[in-house]
Amino acid sequence: MFDFKEIEAFVWIVRLGSFRLAAQHLYLTQPSISDRIARLEDFVGGPLLDRAQRQIQPTPKGRQFYRHAQHMLETRQEAMAMLEANNPFQGVLRLGVVETIAHSWLPAFIAELANRFPDMTLQLEVDGTPGLANRLLNRQIDMAFTLGPVDAQDILNRPLCHYPTGLIVNPCLAFDPDTFSLAALERSGTPLITFASDSRPYRELQSLLHQQRLERIKLHCSGSVWTIVRLALDGIGVGAIPPRIVEQEIARGELVTLPCDLPRLDFAASWPQHIDKALADGVIDLAIELGQRDQREHA
Repeated sequence: MFDFKEIEAFVWIVRLGSFRLAAQHLYLTQPSISDRIARLEDFVGGPLLDRAQRQIQPTPKGRQFYRHAQHMLETRQEAMAMLEANNPFQGVLRLGVVETIAHSWLPAFIAELANRFPDMTLQLEVDGTPGLANRLLNRQIDMAFTLGPVDAQDILNRPLCHYPTGLIVNPCLAFDPDTFSLAALERSGTPLITFASDSRPYRELQSLLHQQRLERIKLHCSGSVWTIVRLALDGIGVGAIPPRIVEQEIARGELVTLPCDLPRLDFAASWPQHIDKALADGVIDLAIELGQRDQREHA
């Protein structure tokens, strides 16, 4: 007979593709993991894992069993959560966020999160969407607030909020908002500066310049939003980012906005299916509440 230890070992080997990584995740030795799988395969009467490949894959029988094994673990988790419903959540939540959120409503979110989950410890990662998506898929973070959903197996997504993209510039460059156009920017030789080259905003802006035959505009990029802001403040170029991030600089007259019809940025919360449902719902409901409030207040 086998129990949940064997099932848990099997599920995590399939998820991570490695006996070693599964052992690390479950805080076990690799021989212990191997013994659990041997007992499970003994019981079912055949191999459940194909060990011939570099990344461990389930056999046909293993794929069929994996669906049921996941369901069994989730049902057990729900039952345990019901029994422990009166206990506050304790532990570390590894949360990844993009800079636009980090520099807008994240402080309010963290403050309210502490009120609702006083025994939770937050481990925060700030990065671009590609980096956070990669960390999420590699189980290095538990949840991510990124630009657009993370489209991958076993990842759930919910929309958070959205902000318009705008052009920001130091007034010293003397662009008149009433007469500004991208063609005028091209004639001036002033570069545009936007998000990293592997980001959706960069690709969309590049496509827009191509469609309008404005390829002579230099399109600089940076993985750091505040580097873009710094370059715009120093008059190096025109930043293409959400003006929400630089409202204070605009209010002080250090930056001005220029008219341009650019795609808006849609943000989403993403998390793996194995995360406790009650916890995920509580955290993400709060994020949606605060994100959409910020969106309305700064529209």
